[in-house]
Amino acid sequence: MKIAIQEALETTALTLGGAVLFAGFFQFNGWLFADLVYSEGVNWVFLPAGFRVILVLVLGLPGATGIMLATWFLDRDSLGTSSMWLALVNGVVSGFTPLWVLKILERGKRTQHLLQDMTAQRLLNFTLIFAAASSAAHQLVWLLMKRADVNIWVDVWPMFIGDAIGALLMLYGFKLLLSRIKVKRL
Repeated sequence: MKIAIQEALETTALTLGGAVLFAGFFQFNGWLFADLVYSEGVNWVFLPAGFRVILVLVLGLPGATGIMLATWFLDRDSLGTSSMWLALVNGVVSGFTPLWVLKILERGKRTQHLLQDMTAQRLLNFTLIFAAASSAAHQLVWLLMKRADVNIWVDVWPMFIGDAIGALLMLYGFKLLLSRIKVKRL
């Protein structure tokens, strides 16, 4: 029983930690790349896309859930309005699209084995497939939920580019950071 409670607490902490980090990167991206906004919700460089990839690769379901919660927090002004359903579905798409892509690419492999076998080419493929799926899913949801000023055939491209560039910048930045950290061997 104690193990189940401990696991639940750890999962909750990972989920909430991921949510806080994602929301923080979202705000940081808005400040850093304010001049590169294509339209509301679409940026030419979107660093949180990379954080979506990292959270889902490392944490799996808790990472995806954290992204969803963070997106709901960021869209909280819309939750009490007529666009409440759009905000709720947007959170689900934000959090679970990268997990869905990961599950498709796993094809029966456990995530641990997938990460051990992850090459630069596989990571690039995952990132580009994720960026395509995320931008298409967001644009489709926005179109179906009648979000104002959505032109799916035009807006999907800047979102794809922004997600791909943001994810690649974050992943290579993360790789550089990890290469600088010295780990003591026992």
